[in-house]
Amino acid sequence: MIQGQFRSSILQVPADVTALRFRGYLRKEIEAVQASAQSAEDIFVVRVFVLEKVLFGLGAKKVDSIVQGVVGKCPNIQRIELEALVRPLTADEMQEAAADAQATLQALSDRVMASGGKLGPTSGAD
Repeated sequence: MIQGQFRSSILQVPADVTALRFRGYLRKEIEAVQASAQSAEDIFVVRVFVLEKVLFGLGAKKVDSIVQGVVGKCPNIQRIELEALVRPLTADEMQEAAADAQATLQALSDRVMASGGKLGPTSGAD
């Protein structure tokens, strides 16, 4: 049975972060999220908003490698979701994204509780 908390975090990569600086920026921010864990059982879902030009500058394989490397060092991070943007989000759009992330987190929590507190893949019947 899971005894920690489900938490979400929303990050927006600043527009001045280039493809070359993305790995360091992401690592620093995800490690800060990891450091905020209150127990080993806490589970985080992190949604990262990043400009398309950064993602395209790196390529899909490199982005995947960067994300996997960061997650591998942070045991409380359950999932990182990358959202490509044409332009940075406004404050209202960030609020909307936070509400959406909370709904996703609630759905995950409901699924875990329905399975008896075991986090695992969904069944093929979904």
